[in-house]
Amino acid sequence: MGALRRLVDADTGEQVPYAPYAFSGRHTQVDKARVEAITESKAFTPSQKFLVLWWIGVSPEGMAPLRATGADIACRVGMSTDAVGKINRKLVKHRILVVRGRIGNYNLYRISPYIAFHGTGLEQREAVKTCNPPDIPGFNEMTPARWEAQ
Repeated sequence: MGALRRLVDADTGEQVPYAPYAFSGRHTQVDKARVEAITESKAFTPSQKFLVLWWIGVSPEGMAPLRATGADIACRVGMSTDAVGKINRKLVKHRILVVRGRIGNYNLYRISPYIAFHGTGLEQREAVKTCNPPDIPGFNEMTPARWEAQ
């Protein structure tokens, strides 16, 4: 078990360098076109774009919400609780964040599975059935790269 596995190129018979999987822990599938559209959109402020990227990184596996209040999030990202609340509400309005529960009167959120998902492809296919696609100003669902893949 402790021996290093040797990989060999099938065509040349030469040894192929082995590199372990490069991610440190969990990772997420991300729709790069949607993230690009969000980060380039003039409809979102830099703080809103930052929180989108933060939500991609912290959203739990599957469709579970992040179990954190606005105050918890504000402390983690260095913003005021009011700013986080306003940003989260705007991201929900655009269906970039989805509401997945409550703690008292505070909604629990996660990133839309259309934007990022941690789980199998089959699980993601089921997850997108539970919510509508995000409304991202400037994002065109019908670019050739999108409709040719369908």
